[in-house]
Amino acid sequence: MDLSNVVLVSEYIKSYGSFALLLLFALIVVQCHIPVMPFGVVASVCGFIYGFKAGIAVSWISVVMGSIIAFYFYRFLKIDNLAKKILENRRHVPEELIFGFIVVAHNIPIIPIAVPNILASLSRISASRFIIATALGLLIPSISFVAFGSGIESLLLSPNYLTLLFIVIFLVVFYLLKKYSHKILELIHSEK
Repeated sequence: MDLSNVVLVSEYIKSYGSFALLLLFALIVVQCHIPVMPFGVVASVCGFIYGFKAGIAVSWISVVMGSIIAFYFYRFLKIDNLAKKILENRRHVPEELIFGFIVVAHNIPIIPIAVPNILASLSRISASRFIIATALGLLIPSISFVAFGSGIESLLLSPNYLTLLFIVIFLVVFYLLKKYSHKILELIHSEK
C-alpha cells in the first residue's frame, strides 16, 4: 500500500462532496463480491477522509453489510452445481471450521474478502454464524487500515515521530502478514 495511492483516491472521493460516503459504501460493497480495489486501500481512505472513529464505523459497517449481501446473493444464485466439482466435499466441512476460516481469512491481507463470502455461501453455515464470524474477522483489519489512513492525514498535517513510528510498524506487520500468509494457510489446511 502506497501513501500516494491513499491520498489520490481520498482526494478523488472527496470531490464527490456529499456523495463521498455513498461512493465509499458502494466501493466496499462491490469489493465484497469482486476484488476490484483492495479493502485496505478503501478502509485507509475512510480513515483519511473521516478520521479514526468515523472511518472505522464507515468501513466496518460497509464491509460487514457488503459481505452479508454477497453471502445471500451467492446463496440465492445457488452456484452449488458449478462449485460442486471444485469443492467436492464442501458439505461435510464442520460449521466450526468454516466459522474459523472466515475469521482468519479476513485477517490475511492477500485473501480478497469475496473468497470467504463465496465459500461460506456454499457451506452449511447459518446466516447468523456467518454474520458473527464476518463481523469479528473484519473488525481488526478495519481498525488497522483506518488507523493507517487517519495516521497519514496527521503525518501530512503535522508530522511527528510517534505517528511515523505507528505507520512504519503497521507497514512492517502488513508486509510480514502478506509474506507469511501462505504458511498460515498451509498450517490451517494441515490441521484438517
